[in-house]
Amino acid sequence: MKEFDYSEVKHYKLYGFIKTVFKPIIQPLYKMKFKGVENIPQGNEKFIVAVNHTCAFDPVFAAAPKEMPALHFMAKAELFKNPFAAWFITHMYGFPVKRGQGDNSAITYGEKIIEEGHVMAICPEGRRIKDKNGVPQKAKSGVAVIAKATNSGVLPVAICANEKIKIGTKVTVSYGKLITPEEMGFDKEDFGPHDIKAAANLVMDRITELWRAEVERD
Repeated sequence: MKEFDYSEVKHYKLYGFIKTVFKPIIQPLYKMKFKGVENIPQGNEKFIVAVNHTCAFDPVFAAAPKEMPALHFMAKAELFKNPFAAWFITHMYGFPVKRGQGDNSAITYGEKIIEEGHVMAICPEGRRIKDKNGVPQKAKSGVAVIAKATNSGVLPVAICANEKIKIGTKVTVSYGKLITPEEMGFDKEDFGPHDIKAAANLVMDRITELWRAEVERD
């Protein structure tokens, strides 16, 4: 696997092309609806998009509205072993993270993305949830670590479906209200590891609330 270049945040034209061309195709295939799009921050506000992990298309679903800026998203390092896949994911602003290994390169790169005025997307659960009836699970600490380091808000996004997501599935993408740094307690003088976990749990709780509001309604 060619090593990913974490030294700078590069810009590619493929992302905009794919979003423009494929959204009109993907939206009817998955019977997609978008709710809470007005909650997507506009302007120069720093924020991270946090999405529950239901399928490989989660970043695509979350990025689909025209109001959403380009999303630089964490992807498991194994996806980058294939040279073509690595090229495509990189040009779609994906970057590798080695799960369960405390990957500081990915964390530092995520911070760089935000500090340079871009938007990062992360699945706080750290892995795809293939069972548990699709119910969002506990968050890893990464989303809170990066948000704290950059003093960023977090936009909770829930990918909602009543079944395993496949072509023909009705998918609702629900955008919640931005969770501010103050809500996550980043202004506390004695902010520590316990507070990091509490902030990550708050993010996941907001995602779960959005998910339940849609799935339990149907």
